[in-house]
Amino acid sequence: MIVRTLTFVALIIAAFAGASSAQTQTGSAWILWEKTYTTKGTAAPTTMWEPYDGYSTLGECRKAALPLVQFALDYVKSGNGKVLGPVQMDGRAVTYTITESGVQQTVNVRYLCFPGPFDPRPRG
Repeated sequence: MIVRTLTFVALIIAAFAGASSAQTQTGSAWILWEKTYTTKGTAAPTTMWEPYDGYSTLGECRKAALPLVQFALDYVKSGNGKVLGPVQMDGRAVTYTITESGVQQTVNVRYLCFPGPFDPRPRG
């Protein structure tokens, strides 16, 4: 009986530890995600999603994206590439071309805020 009780308690503790870990990742109300769509030469385009950080409000999340867009712009304007089209600071997006190792790439970077538990990465 004591062994069964200890086993049950251990299972409860393990379940709470797992739930706590998952909640830590999605515990924020809003998560800032970076979506990067890249085409390199004649290769098929790629899309990558990366979570950045969590925020209490949508406004804080959107504000945190602005320096990231500015950093991308500064990098491109430093002679490493060319900005294509208008920069969407309010939409937190920039599209540019860059050449690395002799291969031209077109990159579209967007910083998007989603509710904490939502994961925008494709399933499958």
